[in-house]
Amino acid sequence: MDATAHRPSTDPISTTANAAVGGAAGTVVVPARFNGPPGSANGGWISGTLAGYLDGTGTGGGPGWAAEAVLRAPTPLEVPLAVEPADEGGVRLVHGGTLLVEAHAAKSADLGDPPPFVELDEARHAAAALAATSTHPFPECFGCGTGRSDGLRILPGPVAGGPSGLVATTWTVDHSLAGADGTVGRHLLWSALDCPSFWAHQATMPTEDLAALLARQTVAAAGTVTPGETYVVVARADAAEGRKLRASSALYTVDGQLLAASTSLWIRIQSVPRP
Repeated sequence: MDATAHRPSTDPISTTANAAVGGAAGTVVVPARFNGPPGSANGGWISGTLAGYLDGTGTGGGPGWAAEAVLRAPTPLEVPLAVEPADEGGVRLVHGGTLLVEAHAAKSADLGDPPPFVELDEARHAAAALAATSTHPFPECFGCGTGRSDGLRILPGPVAGGPSGLVATTWTVDHSLAGADGTVGRHLLWSALDCPSFWAHQATMPTEDLAALLARQTVAAAGTVTPGETYVVVARADAAEGRKLRASSALYTVDGQLLAASTSLWIRIQSVPRP
């Protein structure tokens, strides 16, 4: 999507998706704004949108509730995608007979400890340090793309004095992300927690231009965000096993209240040594 494209006044999918949840069936169309790699949906955004179909209220199943999404194939943009019931109360997203994403309920206890809170000024310094040195594999990504004026632009950098693989940044929530009722859908928290977990691994490989695709994400959310407010996003690289990269991320208020936490699995697709 062109970085100079007009910014919509609302998030157009949130109202549609939330109206349909609970029936475990429906249709989703991913607007081009919410892309990740070229031609496909942002992994966190589509995972969170599908997970919304697991709960009839759209607010989660109470304390300890979480959801997990498994991405099976790239999700195309601007075409109708079918939401269907899956085994054991889960849901799946299908297009033309191809399984794209599956989602099911999970337990927040399975996420383990989230990355620690980072003070607001430290998070700003971390992000500024990355912006000066980073090479971006997908600059048009809705979640973290530097070439987007209408994306989240959540691009964390290494925390000064912190352990290797701990990154942070701030996120000021744009008013265009709110739905018609003025609230921000929880599926957008999945986007906010998605890309930072990739950048946590990039921080452990400073001499490489890393590229990877999200394969699995589990999220527990205790609340949502408010348009115009600023938050702290922290991520931590947990393990690297061949092409598999595991990480955790967390979303905090500026005074350290945990709003949402996530674990993720990424699959490396390339890694090019820097000169």
